[in-house]
Amino acid sequence: MTTHPAATAFPIQLRLPGQAAAPEGPLDPFMMYVLHHAFRRDLADFAAAVPRTKLEDPGTWRALADRWTMFATALHHHHNGEDLELWPLLEERCDETEKRVLEAMDAEHDLIDPILEECTAGFTAMAAHPNEQSRAQLTDALVRAQPILGDHLAHEETEAVAIVQRRMTMRDWEDFEAKMAKQSGLGEMLKMSPMMVKGLSDADRAVVFARLPGILKLLIKLGGPRFRRLDGRAFYYLNR
Repeated sequence: MTTHPAATAFPIQLRLPGQAAAPEGPLDPFMMYVLHHAFRRDLADFAAAVPRTKLEDPGTWRALADRWTMFATALHHHHNGEDLELWPLLEERCDETEKRVLEAMDAEHDLIDPILEECTAGFTAMAAHPNEQSRAQLTDALVRAQPILGDHLAHEETEAVAIVQRRMTMRDWEDFEAKMAKQSGLGEMLKMSPMMVKGLSDADRAVVFARLPGILKLLIKLGGPRFRRLDGRAFYYLNR
């Protein structure tokens, strides 16, 4: 006898390296998981590259500072969109236990911002005048930033996305993603989209690209060469 999937079957959730969870439900928030993977990967790469980059190579330090700006801008946009669009919608619908999770999300964002600002100041200092003291301070800030951001992303993937699955409709999620894209603008998306898919394995890349809208695939293709030039320059010493 031939069996068919039930009409109410949930979409298969994306799982990427480092991801803490992928709660089941009617929505497919795969882009959130792709972004989280990019944030984890980038922060780890910065923490590894800064101690290895030669002080006498100011061009690479300037590239690292530019690449950090790209990362920090993407992370700020992601968190700002959640704070302004996602959490308020959920707060209108969730119970008291769920509200405490959303309050924790806000509090964690407030913890992340100062350490990112510290890192930004460090990259600015190194781009202007590379020196051992500033490098040591920046390395320390990046090392401290990793568990702060990592714990938040894991908490979001484990508990906040579960609330999203329970409380939002597919139309709600589509509207949220459309607002996020509009806030970014086409120019920013052209710069940022190749960053999102960097470092994916061939298998994961195939799964992600099968779900991406055509316009985003085009932006990744068009923005790819410029991104790879900056990325290669910034992380020149990472694998040396």
